[in-house]
Amino acid sequence: MENERYKFLDVARGITIILMVCGHCINWKSNFYNFIYLFHMATFVFISGYLFQDKMFSSFKELVDYLKRKIKKLYLFYLKYEILFFLFTNFFFMINFYSSTISYGDKIIHPITSISYFIKHLFFIIVGMGREPFCGAFWFIISLIFIILGYSIIKYLSYKQKIINSKLFCKMAVIICFIIGCLMQKYINIPRASPAFTLMLIYDLGNEAYIHKSKLKFNNYFLTVISFISLLILNNYGYVSTNSNEFSNPLFFIFCSIFGIYLVLSLANLINNCKFGGGKKYLSNILEYIGKITMLIMAWHFIGFKIAMIIQFSIEKISFKNLAYLYGYQNKNLWIILYVICGIGLPIVIDKLKKILLNSKSN
Repeated sequence: MENERYKFLDVARGITIILMVCGHCINWKSNFYNFIYLFHMATFVFISGYLFQDKMFSSFKELVDYLKRKIKKLYLFYLKYEILFFLFTNFFFMINFYSSTISYGDKIIHPITSISYFIKHLFFIIVGMGREPFCGAFWFIISLIFIILGYSIIKYLSYKQKIINSKLFCKMAVIICFIIGCLMQKYINIPRASPAFTLMLIYDLGNEAYIHKSKLKFNNYFLTVISFISLLILNNYGYVSTNSNEFSNPLFFIFCSIFGIYLVLSLANLINNCKFGGGKKYLSNILEYIGKITMLIMAWHFIGFKIAMIIQFSIEKISFKNLAYLYGYQNKNLWIILYVICGIGLPIVIDKLKKILLNSKSN
């Protein structure tokens, strides 16, 4: 039964990572873009909080051991791909995947021309400030590291202090973190750190969902419809940009997150229970697999977009210089489907090849 529970979460994660890829290749001024960004990153954080389960650290050593295990895996994944893509910077310029005339987010990229430039940017990567364009989604990994670190410390302190109820202490600390995150939006917005403070509240909601999992089934489809309608309405009255820790107001952020989380998880629950001919869960199995390789999709989907762009250029004869755009260069909505297929498909191919290589080595 517990395996089914985690399968259901993988399906939810699969839905959410597909939404993320869609968000990275559609017009940022569109209603669909705004709709996705109301809740998709909060859903990732909620699921991570659920998987935190209900850990209580009775000793400082236990806390440190947990953080080493949890954070090391995330950090090494981040480090591997940031360094990999950084080392290929000049090659990407050569094949026109990068251009110094295009802004990637708020950053202009230049070729590596000196040892000092190389060392400086390598240092930024090591301290969690890497900004390689193809690793644009990696802000989430660093923010998640901050969230896990902060929340684990809160759990440890709540267990150790004897002044008030430990659960109350934890809730108070999480709310204070959320307030700090909201204030940072106005006064001192620090990349990766500010979203971590704000999202601590969502992470705690995920933890609470695990604690009350016997009561919280995500199978009330009336609430699913209400959540969807509510998000459609809210989409006309505000915005959420989790990466930059910007949103219309704190209540707007909370309501969008809750409605979006319920919508995604209830859809995941419905899909997980859907069976086709012969009792096969085709859609569920596909989304579960995609959900299990979300990190790989974060790392490779922008390269997948380049494959889609090359196909598009060969058909529409668009200028070769446009290949340097990170988020794709589509002028017809139909092309978005190809971008999403390549953005998801390339990481799947890489995952399959990696498993084949590992199996061949073991044999």
